[in-house]
Amino acid sequence: MNADEERQISLFNDQLKQDIRLRLVKTHHEGSRSLEDFCVDLRKVAPKIHIVHEKVESDAPSELRIHSNIRYRAVPIGRELAPFLEALSWIFKGQALPYSPFSSLLDKLTLPAELKLYIAKQCPFCPGVVQSLLPLAISSEWIQVTLIDAGLCMKEASGDRIQSVPTLVLDEQFRWTGTVKIQEVLEAISHRDPSKLEANTLMNMIADGNAGLLSKMMMEKDMIFPALMDILVHPKWPVRLGAMVALETIAEENPALAQKAMLPLWDRFGAVDDKVKGDILYLVGEIDNGVSIERIQDVLNKRLNYDAEIIEAAEEALEKQKNYRKKLE
Repeated sequence: MNADEERQISLFNDQLKQDIRLRLVKTHHEGSRSLEDFCVDLRKVAPKIHIVHEKVESDAPSELRIHSNIRYRAVPIGRELAPFLEALSWIFKGQALPYSPFSSLLDKLTLPAELKLYIAKQCPFCPGVVQSLLPLAISSEWIQVTLIDAGLCMKEASGDRIQSVPTLVLDEQFRWTGTVKIQEVLEAISHRDPSKLEANTLMNMIADGNAGLLSKMMMEKDMIFPALMDILVHPKWPVRLGAMVALETIAEENPALAQKAMLPLWDRFGAVDDKVKGDILYLVGEIDNGVSIERIQDVLNKRLNYDAEIIEAAEEALEKQKNYRKKLE
């Protein structure tokens, strides 16, 4: 951080009427140190800015969250400092957002969108794209923007096939390199097929309390979104729980649709850990229509391969399935 950057940050700090808090989510990612160092320097120069540290066991890049919908996996320094401070002004100082000719398109959004913008600190064009995207994330609850330094997050950049910056990625279907036309982006968001939403997008919907909306979307399409299956076997319990709630909601209104999740879950049964196996057996017991009895019995026949909790879950699921068949007889 050079003297001019310190001056800009200090001036911003002096104009703050109250202390603000930003959240730094720290991981084991090898490129995380530079972002952590920036936060230390930021705190020294701007004492009104407090950094709330959260450590998570993950190999994903660390990120600085300045808004519920804005995440920095990049160090906002150099050319990127101005749009960073401008966004903080919009969020915390009550400064009016720039006029948007796209308000009507924003108002019509009904699908969440995770926009990943790959940038580089020496890129002369990246700050302009950042500046055009951040107001969208602040204005709309549906849009999340993650800014990613392609040099610091090389594995992620390689996974998204990034060849140059700026590159904006929406799901696996859309990307814009160089000039980004906001209207095109919003129209792409609006006209996506919800069944092709990625697992991360569905997880964010659930985390934001929109599991019911997700269930409604699947019932309207009369299909279980493929990404939901990945969330149902996610290693973290809170993530699985939200997906389970969504599936159980479908089961209450459309049992035949919920039933379509059973075979894909059984296909994953052998590859997941015991806690996930237990949850699969729970869902089978609650949702299946009796066709899984042989599969459950197979688990019980191989009881030496499973711990006591799995066997107990299988016995409960089997009992529920037998009771279901009795009602049909």
